[in-house]
Amino acid sequence: MSLKSVYLPAPSIQDNRIQIAGDEHRHLVVARAQRDELIEIFDGKGHVWTTAIESVNRHQTVARVTASREAAPPRIELILALAMIRIAAFELALEKAVEVGVTRIVPFTAARSNIEPGHRHDRWVRILVEAAKQSKHCHLPELDAACSFAEVLSISAASKIMFAEREGGSLKSALTGSPVLYLIGPEGGWTDEELSAARKNSFQLVSLGDAILKAETAAIVGASLIRYELGE
Repeated sequence: MSLKSVYLPAPSIQDNRIQIAGDEHRHLVVARAQRDELIEIFDGKGHVWTTAIESVNRHQTVARVTASREAAPPRIELILALAMIRIAAFELALEKAVEVGVTRIVPFTAARSNIEPGHRHDRWVRILVEAAKQSKHCHLPELDAACSFAEVLSISAASKIMFAEREGGSLKSALTGSPVLYLIGPEGGWTDEELSAARKNSFQLVSLGDAILKAETAAIVGASLIRYELGE
Protein backbone atom coordinates (compact mmCIF):
# COMPACT_ATOMS: atom_id res chain seq x y z
CA MET A 1 0.00 0.00 0.00
CA SER A 2 1.43 3.39 -1.01
CA LEU A 3 2.14 6.05 1.58
CA LYS A 4 -0.10 9.07 1.98
CA SER A 5 1.32 12.12 0.20
CA VAL A 6 1.54 15.62 1.65
CA TYR A 7 2.36 18.68 -0.45
CA LEU A 8 4.40 21.44 1.18
CA PRO A 9 5.96 23.87 -1.33
CA ALA A 10 8.55 25.08 1.21
CA PRO A 11 8.75 22.74 4.21
CA SER A 12 10.65 24.00 7.24
CA ILE A 13 12.76 21.25 8.78
CA GLN A 14 13.79 21.90 12.37
CA ASP A 15 15.38 19.27 14.59
CA ASN A 16 14.66 16.77 11.81
CA ARG A 17 10.93 17.45 12.08
CA ILE A 18 8.36 18.99 9.75
CA GLN A 19 5.21 20.72 10.93
CA ILE A 20 2.15 20.28 8.72
CA ALA A 21 -0.72 22.75 9.07
CA GLY A 22 -3.62 24.10 7.01
CA ASP A 23 -5.32 22.00 4.35
CA GLU A 24 -2.70 19.27 4.34
CA HIS A 25 -3.09 18.81 8.10
CA ARG A 26 -6.87 18.64 7.72
CA HIS A 27 -6.51 16.01 5.00
CA LEU A 28 -4.44 13.86 7.36
CA VAL A 29 -7.03 14.24 10.10
CA VAL A 30 -9.84 13.22 7.72
CA ALA A 31 -7.72 10.25 6.56
CA ARG A 32 -7.25 9.25 10.23
CA ALA A 33 -3.47 9.38 10.11
CA GLN A 34 -1.97 7.63 13.12
CA ARG A 35 1.14 8.08 15.27
CA ASP A 36 4.19 6.30 13.76
CA GLU A 37 2.47 6.06 10.37
CA LEU A 38 4.85 6.74 7.47
CA ILE A 39 3.90 9.51 5.04
CA GLU A 40 5.68 11.18 2.13
CA ILE A 41 6.11 14.94 1.97
CA PHE A 42 7.01 16.51 -1.40
CA ASP A 43 7.60 20.09 -2.47
CA GLY A 44 6.55 19.78 -6.12
CA LYS A 45 10.13 20.36 -7.29
CA GLY A 46 11.40 16.81 -6.90
CA HIS A 47 12.39 16.83 -3.22
CA VAL A 48 10.72 14.03 -1.24
CA TRP A 49 10.91 13.27 2.48
CA THR A 50 9.74 10.03 4.05
CA THR A 51 8.52 10.85 7.56
CA ALA A 52 6.93 9.18 10.57
CA ILE A 53 4.05 10.94 12.28
CA GLU A 54 4.87 11.90 15.85
CA SER A 55 1.67 13.73 16.76
CA VAL A 56 -1.64 14.90 15.35
CA ASN A 57 -3.47 17.60 17.26
CA ARG A 58 -6.16 20.14 16.48
CA HIS A 59 -3.97 22.58 14.57
CA GLN A 60 -1.03 20.65 13.16
CA THR A 61 0.67 17.34 12.46
CA VAL A 62 4.32 16.88 13.39
CA ALA A 63 6.35 14.35 11.41
CA ARG A 64 9.93 13.16 11.90
CA VAL A 65 12.12 12.77 8.80
CA THR A 66 13.39 9.23 8.32
CA ALA A 67 14.74 9.48 4.76
CA SER A 68 14.90 11.83 1.78
CA ARG A 69 15.40 11.51 -1.95
CA GLU A 70 15.49 13.49 -5.18
CA ALA A 71 12.99 12.43 -7.85
CA ALA A 72 14.24 12.76 -11.41
CA PRO A 73 12.40 15.34 -13.52
CA PRO A 74 10.15 14.05 -16.31
CA ARG A 75 12.12 13.02 -19.38
CA ILE A 76 9.54 14.57 -21.70
CA GLU A 77 8.39 18.15 -21.28
CA LEU A 78 4.74 17.98 -22.28
CA ILE A 79 2.79 21.23 -22.54
CA LEU A 80 -0.99 21.17 -22.81
CA ALA A 81 -2.63 24.33 -24.16
CA LEU A 82 -6.30 23.81 -23.39
CA ALA A 83 -9.07 26.06 -24.67
CA MET A 84 -11.65 27.19 -22.16
CA ILE A 85 -14.58 24.75 -22.06
CA ARG A 86 -17.30 23.99 -19.52
CA ILE A 87 -15.69 24.40 -16.10
CA ALA A 88 -16.50 20.87 -14.91
CA ALA A 89 -15.00 19.41 -18.10
CA PHE A 90 -11.99 21.74 -17.94
CA GLU A 91 -11.25 20.72 -14.36
CA LEU A 92 -11.58 17.04 -15.20
CA ALA A 93 -9.03 17.55 -17.99
CA LEU A 94 -6.67 19.30 -15.55
CA GLU A 95 -6.82 16.42 -13.10
CA LYS A 96 -6.32 13.68 -15.65
CA ALA A 97 -3.63 15.57 -17.57
CA VAL A 98 -1.51 15.61 -14.42
CA GLU A 99 -2.07 11.89 -13.91
CA VAL A 100 -0.86 11.04 -17.45
CA GLY A 101 2.27 13.18 -17.18
CA VAL A 102 1.62 16.68 -18.54
CA THR A 103 4.28 19.04 -17.15
CA ARG A 104 2.75 22.43 -17.98
CA ILE A 105 -0.81 23.59 -18.63
CA VAL A 106 -1.76 26.76 -20.49
CA PRO A 107 -5.46 27.75 -20.41
CA PHE A 108 -6.50 30.02 -23.26
CA THR A 109 -9.58 31.53 -24.83
CA ALA A 110 -10.36 30.31 -28.36
CA ALA A 111 -12.76 31.90 -30.83
CA ARG A 112 -15.51 29.41 -29.93
CA SER A 113 -14.87 29.26 -26.19
CA ASN A 114 -18.18 30.03 -24.51
CA ILE A 115 -16.88 30.63 -21.00
CA GLU A 116 -14.29 32.85 -19.33
CA PRO A 117 -11.59 31.52 -16.97
CA GLY A 118 -12.67 33.83 -14.15
CA HIS A 119 -10.78 33.88 -10.86
CA ARG A 120 -10.17 30.15 -10.62
CA HIS A 121 -6.36 29.91 -10.68
CA ASP A 122 -6.00 29.01 -6.98
CA ARG A 123 -8.71 26.36 -7.26
CA TRP A 124 -7.01 24.89 -10.31
CA VAL A 125 -3.67 24.73 -8.52
CA ARG A 126 -5.36 22.73 -5.75
CA ILE A 127 -6.70 20.32 -8.38
CA LEU A 128 -3.17 19.87 -9.76
CA VAL A 129 -1.80 19.23 -6.27
CA GLU A 130 -4.39 16.57 -5.46
CA ALA A 131 -3.83 14.87 -8.83
CA ALA A 132 -0.05 14.90 -8.29
CA LYS A 133 -0.50 13.38 -4.83
CA GLN A 134 -2.79 10.66 -6.16
CA SER A 135 -0.51 9.75 -9.07
CA LYS A 136 2.76 10.11 -7.11
CA HIS A 137 4.20 12.74 -9.43
CA CYS A 138 6.84 14.57 -7.40
CA HIS A 139 7.16 17.44 -9.86
CA LEU A 140 4.08 19.64 -9.83
CA PRO A 141 3.08 20.84 -13.31
CA GLU A 142 3.24 24.56 -14.03
CA LEU A 143 -0.10 26.32 -14.47
CA ASP A 144 0.05 29.46 -16.58
CA ALA A 145 -2.35 32.35 -16.26
CA ALA A 146 -5.10 32.21 -18.89
CA CYS A 147 -4.03 33.82 -22.15
CA SER A 148 -5.10 34.42 -25.75
CA PHE A 149 -4.82 32.06 -28.71
CA ALA A 150 -2.17 34.33 -30.24
CA GLU A 151 -0.05 34.04 -27.10
CA VAL A 152 -0.31 30.25 -27.19
CA LEU A 153 0.98 30.21 -30.76
CA SER A 154 4.13 32.04 -29.63
CA ILE A 155 5.16 29.40 -27.06
CA SER A 156 8.49 27.82 -27.97
CA ALA A 157 8.63 24.02 -28.40
CA ALA A 158 10.48 21.43 -30.47
CA SER A 159 7.22 19.76 -31.46
CA LYS A 160 4.10 21.89 -32.01
CA ILE A 161 0.86 19.98 -32.50
CA MET A 162 -2.74 21.05 -32.98
CA PHE A 163 -5.19 18.18 -32.58
CA ALA A 164 -7.94 18.82 -35.12
CA GLU A 165 -11.10 17.04 -36.26
CA ARG A 166 -10.30 17.81 -39.90
CA GLU A 167 -7.22 18.04 -42.07
CA GLY A 168 -5.12 16.22 -39.46
CA GLY A 169 -2.24 13.90 -40.25
CA SER A 170 -0.37 11.30 -38.19
CA LEU A 171 1.04 12.02 -34.76
CA LYS A 172 4.29 10.10 -35.20
CA SER A 173 5.52 12.21 -38.10
CA ALA A 174 4.65 15.43 -36.23
CA LEU A 175 6.87 14.65 -33.24
CA THR A 176 10.43 15.95 -33.51
CA GLY A 177 11.43 15.93 -29.85
CA SER A 178 10.79 17.56 -26.48
CA PRO A 179 9.34 19.94 -25.41
CA VAL A 180 6.03 19.00 -27.01
CA LEU A 181 3.28 21.62 -27.13
CA TYR A 182 -0.15 20.31 -28.04
CA LEU A 183 -3.33 22.31 -28.50
CA ILE A 184 -6.84 21.16 -27.63
CA GLY A 185 -9.69 23.29 -28.95
CA PRO A 186 -13.09 24.21 -27.50
CA GLU A 187 -16.29 22.22 -27.73
CA GLY A 188 -17.24 24.04 -30.95
CA GLY A 189 -13.96 23.15 -32.64
CA TRP A 190 -11.36 25.31 -34.35
CA THR A 191 -12.23 28.08 -36.78
CA ASP A 192 -10.65 28.21 -40.23
CA GLU A 193 -8.71 31.26 -39.10
CA GLU A 194 -7.26 29.41 -36.11
CA LEU A 195 -6.23 26.45 -38.24
CA SER A 196 -4.52 28.78 -40.70
CA ALA A 197 -2.77 30.76 -37.94
CA ALA A 198 -1.48 27.56 -36.35
CA ARG A 199 0.00 26.36 -39.65
CA LYS A 200 1.71 29.71 -40.15
CA ASN A 201 3.31 29.29 -36.71
CA SER A 202 4.78 25.86 -37.53
CA PHE A 203 2.08 23.74 -35.88
CA GLN A 204 1.35 20.32 -37.35
CA LEU A 205 -2.33 19.39 -37.57
CA VAL A 206 -2.88 15.92 -36.16
CA SER A 207 -5.95 13.67 -36.10
CA LEU A 208 -7.09 11.54 -33.17
CA GLY A 209 -9.02 9.21 -35.46
CA ASP A 210 -12.50 9.06 -36.93
CA ALA A 211 -14.38 9.47 -33.66
CA ILE A 212 -15.17 12.99 -32.49
CA LEU A 213 -13.90 13.24 -28.92
CA LYS A 214 -14.94 15.64 -26.21
CA ALA A 215 -12.27 18.25 -25.51
CA GLU A 216 -11.48 16.82 -22.08
CA THR A 217 -11.13 13.33 -23.56
CA ALA A 218 -8.89 14.61 -26.35
CA ALA A 219 -6.61 16.30 -23.80
CA ILE A 220 -6.07 13.01 -21.98
CA VAL A 221 -5.80 10.77 -25.04
CA GLY A 222 -3.46 13.22 -26.77
CA ALA A 223 -1.00 13.26 -23.88
CA SER A 224 -1.03 9.48 -23.59
CA LEU A 225 -0.37 8.99 -27.30
CA ILE A 226 2.45 11.54 -27.33
CA ARG A 227 4.18 9.85 -24.41
CA TYR A 228 3.76 6.45 -26.08
CA GLU A 229 5.23 7.63 -29.37
CA LEU A 230 8.21 9.17 -27.56
CA GLY A 231 8.91 5.92 -25.72
CA GLU A 232 7.40 6.62 -22.31
